[in-house]
Amino acid sequence: MEKIIHKQDVVEYPAVFTKEECLNFITYWNSLDDWMLSCFPGMYTISGQKPNEGKGKELVFQAKDKMHKLAEEVFGKELRPLTLSTHKWTPGAWAADHADNAELDGTPNAWKENKLVAIVYLNDNYEGGKLTFRDHKIGIKPTAGNVIVFGVGIDNVHAVTEIIGGDRYTMMCSFDFADSIYEEDLQSQKESVYGAQENLRKEWAEGKMMPKTTATDPTI
Repeated sequence: MEKIIHKQDVVEYPAVFTKEECLNFITYWNSLDDWMLSCFPGMYTISGQKPNEGKGKELVFQAKDKMHKLAEEVFGKELRPLTLSTHKWTPGAWAADHADNAELDGTPNAWKENKLVAIVYLNDNYEGGKLTFRDHKIGIKPTAGNVIVFGVGIDNVHAVTEIIGGDRYTMMCSFDFADSIYEEDLQSQKESVYGAQENLRKEWAEGKMMPKTTATDPTI
């Protein structure tokens, strides 16, 4: 399969899904009508635990299996699937520079098992919304149907620039290495973070937003 290697652990696969398939995914997730404000302002999410029975659910999990195989190809080892979620980024949404499993100083956080993700871009008819990698001068806006696989640790601090127009839809699978072992109770650590995230959501609902100066595009 054709691939674009942005760096060794940031790999893009073009045209994994057709535009018709992507439109079907968007229609399916919107039909669930269960979007929840996420940990990023203006970005809404639906968990993969939500899908109803039927053809839509079957197609979603077929897509999950395909992304799993691509992720294992990039990293060359067996992976353990963690979560499946779909994201809707509305105008004004953005994500600051971050690593999924660590603070920006490199300190591991409660999501240590989140080692990498595979993301399928379900549409491309929006403005802004580039996936950027601060330390590598990489900025990507894929065509609908492309899948990007990348490590989400401190070596790949990443961001999403502000959505200027239209809604940006992505479907994401996260993974851990199958042989990872943890002594800590990671779930209890996560619970302590959820309260702070809920407070942020309330502030965003009231119009209070973080400054956008940290959502950088290193390619400009």
